Amino acid sequence: MFSLFLSLRSLRLCEKINYLLMKKIITTIISLLLLLVIFEACKCIEGNCKNGVGTLVYYNGNKYEGEWEKYKLNGKGTFTFAAGRWKGSKYVGQWEKNKMKGQGTFYYSDGNIYEGQFENNKLKGTGTFTYANGNKYEGEWENNKCNGKGTFTHVVGKWKGCKYVGELKDNKMHGQGTFYYADGNIYEGQWENNMIHGRGTMLYENGSKYEGEWKKNKFDGEGTFTYAYGKVISGKWSKNKYIGK
Repeated sequence: MFSLFLSLRSLRLCEKINYLLMKKIITTIISLLLLLVIFEACKCIEGNCKNGVGTLVYYNGNKYEGEWEKYKLNGKGTFTFAAGRWKGSKYVGQWEKNKMKGQGTFYYSDGNIYEGQFENNKLKGTGTFTYANGNKYEGEWENNKCNGKGTFTHVVGKWKGCKYVGELKDNKMHGQGTFYYADGNIYEGQWENNMIHGRGTMLYENGSKYEGEWKKNKFDGEGTFTYAYGKVISGKWSKNKYIGK
């Protein structure tokens, strides 16, 4: 009876092993078939697309020209987008394991151009983004957004002729920074969510000056306003109005 129990247990164990082996074999076959489909869908039209320099055309018309390592985009190369989200765009720069990484330039289909550092297919590090309308940001990036220290120069639009130099967070002025207005005014101080918020100093073109606390672009809190002709008002402010000492 005990021998029969052992035999049945061994049989179940063998069945389990066979099942796992078959599962692994099927998975391997599927993977090989997928690779075959991918290679059939793409065509190396020039050079060495395994290890070396070559040109590969994808099934949708996208094209990569550049360096390869173990069938992956590695080194310097140019990727031209003929379809998909980035249709009409082009990337020229460094690659690592099929991803944009290192120094490169991305030419957007709408005319915008980014030149700088990439990591894991995203704008990360330092770089310059020049908009099609001429506006420009030069500075630090994180996760495709202006993050860190940088300079934004406006040549068109609402802020034409203005320039911001300072800290940014998620594409917005945030932290310490200086804004040079087109009319000659200069603000130096704290920012939050694209607004003057915290402590700072506004130097007006006519010679007047406000030093103190701000809230949502307005004098709010303790502050001192000095007129160009010498008069000084110091005390508490609320929404740009003096409310006393």
